[in-house]
Amino acid sequence: MKHPDKTHLWARTKRYMADPALEPHHLGWSFALGLSIAMNPLLGLHTGLVVAACALLQKLHRPLALLGAFINNPWTMVPIATASTLLGNLLLGHGLALDLSGVDWTSIGWNSFSTREGFHLMAEMLRPILVPYLVGGFALSLLALPVGYFLMLRLARHLRPPEPVPHP
Repeated sequence: MKHPDKTHLWARTKRYMADPALEPHHLGWSFALGLSIAMNPLLGLHTGLVVAACALLQKLHRPLALLGAFINNPWTMVPIATASTLLGNLLLGHGLALDLSGVDWTSIGWNSFSTREGFHLMAEMLRPILVPYLVGGFALSLLALPVGYFLMLRLARHLRPPEPVPHP
């Protein structure tokens, strides 16, 4: 099986984003929504939220919204969760100090999600960081809307060919 050339993929992406049928602000909102969902602290719901939003809101571009949501992936999940927790701690007035001494990360496993007792034990252990994580995650989610919108809007406009100037 032949792997797609990265330059070919980028050329197709640029050509697609320059399509006059797609308005730059729709591309901007599609990516912004996906990026906002990526920062959402409710893990495991990202794809479903994008699909639901695209079904409810017209003119959203599903692939671009999914691309934004998939910024939160196994490689970026820990840095995003850390940033969320630290931001939440700052917003709650607790500064940057997080007490993680009571968290035994190795004890979190399948049992933590499959049994009531395991889930209860995990929730108790994570209690000191849960509220800052949720507050910071929702704050990052709100901040991601304008950042994602203006970044994608700028890129979409940059990739479009200049409009011809009418001659009198």
